[in-house]
Amino acid sequence: MSGFGTEVAFKLGPGTADEARAVAAELAAAAAGCRRHVLFLDEAAGAYGVLAEWDRRGDAEGFAARPAAARALERLAARTGAAPRVRLYAMEECPPG
Repeated sequence: MSGFGTEVAFKLGPGTADEARAVAAELAAAAAGCRRHVLFLDEAAGAYGVLAEWDRRGDAEGFAARPAAARALERLAARTGAAPRVRLYAMEECPPG
């Protein structure tokens, strides 16, 4: 299975996993129609990321511009003092073994 991913990476500082989970929940709510939405945590470094997986490239490309996602990204930028990194990926499944 292949698809597309929209990654949002951000730093909140060490020990802020609960805050990162709240950000992830807000972005997940804005990601209606995605296949899966996951949160990556490096709590010791305070670095986090979310990845939304999509079937269609256009959905992945347009995610950050959705009104709810844009508001969440604006709040995140205000909180951190820098815009979060938003990247688009083409994804290909590679079965293990």
